[in-house]
Amino acid sequence: MELSDLKVFCTVAEQGGISKAAEMLHRVPSNITARIQKLELELGRDLFHREKNRLRISQEGEQLLSYAQRILSLADQAVEHLNSDVPTGVLRVGSMEAVAASRLSSVLYDYHKAYPEVTLEVTTRPTGDLIDKVLNGQLDVALVADPLDDARLHRLPIFEERLVLVSDKATTDISDPKQLGDDLTLLGFSSQCAYRNRLTQWVKQGKLTAKVVEINSYHTLLNCVTAGMGVGLVPEKLLELYPFAKDLNTHALPDTIADTVSTAIWRKDTVRPSVSAYLDILQAASNIQ
Repeated sequence: MELSDLKVFCTVAEQGGISKAAEMLHRVPSNITARIQKLELELGRDLFHREKNRLRISQEGEQLLSYAQRILSLADQAVEHLNSDVPTGVLRVGSMEAVAASRLSSVLYDYHKAYPEVTLEVTTRPTGDLIDKVLNGQLDVALVADPLDDARLHRLPIFEERLVLVSDKATTDISDPKQLGDDLTLLGFSSQCAYRNRLTQWVKQGKLTAKVVEINSYHTLLNCVTAGMGVGLVPEKLLELYPFAKDLNTHALPDTIADTVSTAIWRKDTVRPSVSAYLDILQAASNIQ
């Protein structure tokens, strides 16, 4: 297998089709098709299911994708290490959306100013997704909450956060989950979100059953809370950036739920100059004494 073929395969899988991959790689679609067919012939496996004008990755393709992403990442690291100790190439960073919105602007600015030759790619996802992407080699480093102990990962605490329950103005004085009532709607990200899991854990302490509405952004979540559609759990820092914070009520929760730390994670086998430089700037911005 050639690295260039693996790159074409990964791009097709990530973009969901030949045309988008061709546009991304600045090639003609026929070239992309030929490279995929060549790779399938070499492996003796169909990597995609053909459905009219659409491609859907096969089970064998999913298996190859994980390896291919790691192989390409390792190849980039090898080139970077051999060429220079100065950060170069592409740095793929991930973060929970709330942390990206409230904490990362100055970090990314400082990094780009110090290392303009590095191309930064930023992804925002829930914690569980970010951990998977770091482990699979799709991200170099990510900021997550409540990461599990994994022998493959380094962990570095960066930001202490205080989470608060947010509700509309009509909902006051919530200190116990039972005060939320029986007709309860929780607003949060997917089940991979550490903050949502903390909120559902607190609600279960009150032996309540809640409906969960999944939201894709914190701005949307806060707008829905303001409209009285439910309650959510957000970092207090984030409310400093929300223009309609005066239309919300915030409620303090027990320390076991409210206190959290945004932690940087990265694979132990992917430490390279661009990652080390990013970690240095993160530590400089840390609010942990």
